[in-house]
Amino acid sequence: MTDVVRLGIAGFGRIVELVHLPLLKQLAGIEIGGIFDVTPQRRALAARRGFEVFDRLDALLDSPIDALLIATPPNSHLELAELAVHAGKHVLIEKPVTITAGEAVRIKEAAAREDSVVTVFHNRRFDSDFRLVKRVLQEELLGAPLFVERRHHMFGSGASFGVKSFHQAWRNERRYGGGALLDWGVHLADQLLQLDLGARGDVRAVMRSVWTQDGEVDDFVHATMATDRHVLLSMDINFASAVPSPLWIVGGDRATLQVVSANEAYLFEQGKQPRVLEMGMYEKSGPGPIYTSFIDAVRSGGPLEVTLDEAIAAMHLLDQIRAAAQQTKEQTDGNLVFGATV
Repeated sequence: MTDVVRLGIAGFGRIVELVHLPLLKQLAGIEIGGIFDVTPQRRALAARRGFEVFDRLDALLDSPIDALLIATPPNSHLELAELAVHAGKHVLIEKPVTITAGEAVRIKEAAAREDSVVTVFHNRRFDSDFRLVKRVLQEELLGAPLFVERRHHMFGSGASFGVKSFHQAWRNERRYGGGALLDWGVHLADQLLQLDLGARGDVRAVMRSVWTQDGEVDDFVHATMATDRHVLLSMDINFASAVPSPLWIVGGDRATLQVVSANEAYLFEQGKQPRVLEMGMYEKSGPGPIYTSFIDAVRSGGPLEVTLDEAIAAMHLLDQIRAAAQQTKEQTDGNLVFGATV
C-alpha cells in the first residue's frame, strides 16, 4: 500500500457533505477513491463534485481502495461492514456503529479474522462542552464527583436533515434505525462512559414517543445509573422541547459546573458568585484525530482514537436502556414507576 490511504465512501448523504468532506480536505495521507450511493441523484451530485461514482457497492469494493467509510442509515451498517472487511478493506463507520451491541461484536469478530482496522466516528468526544467537563473533572475543580447530568433538548427529530432523493424522514422509522436513542443517545452514552467515573450498575430508564402516542420510534429518553464510585449518571433526550436546557450539570462535594452551551459555562460554589469558565484551546478541538489515528493504524498499526471495543461498550449501554425502559411500569394515575427489574 502507498503512503496515501484511498478511502471509498458508502452513502453520499448530508453528513458526508457537511462533516466528512470538509474534514478530509484538511488531512494529509488520505484521499477519496470513489463513492457509492443507492440514489442516482446523489451519485450525479458526487460526480459533479469530481468524484468517481459507483452504482454497486461490490464494484467500489473491487476498486483499488484501502478503506471504506460507511455513512448510511444504521440498519445497514452491519451488512456493509462485513462485506467491506471480507473484501480486505479497513472500515470507518458513522455512529451508531450498529443497531445493537451484538451486531457490533459480529463486526469485531469479522475484522479480527480479516485483520482489518475498524473505528467509529464518535465525533462528539471532541465537542468543546464535553472536553471542558472532562478537564474540570480531571483537575478536581468540583471536588469528589457526585453526579453528572447530560441533556440534549431540541424541537423536532431532525428528520429534515435527510436527503429527499433517498428517504428524508428515515430517522422517524424503526426499520432504518431511527429514534432519539440511536441518534443522540449514542453520543451521550459514549461521552458518559468516556468520563471514566467507575463501572456502572443497573440502569433505570423511560423511553417514549411524545409527538405521537403511537409513534414508531422514541423521541424522549431518560436514563439513570450509579457507578461503583457512587457517582449518579443521567442522560436526558427530548425532541419535543423548544426551551433551551443546559448541556451539562456536574456536581461535586465542593462545587457545581453548569455548561449552558458549547461556548458558555459557569462554576458555582456555595456562598460565592458564579465564575465564568473559558473554553481554552484544549476544548476548541475537532474530530480530526479520529481520521488521523485511522490513517496511522492502517499504515503502521498505530492506536485508534476511538476503538471498536469503546463503541461496543456504548451500544451495550443503549441495549440496557432499551431493556430497562421495557420494564418501566405506568400506574393508573399516570405516574411512572422506574425499575430495572421485575
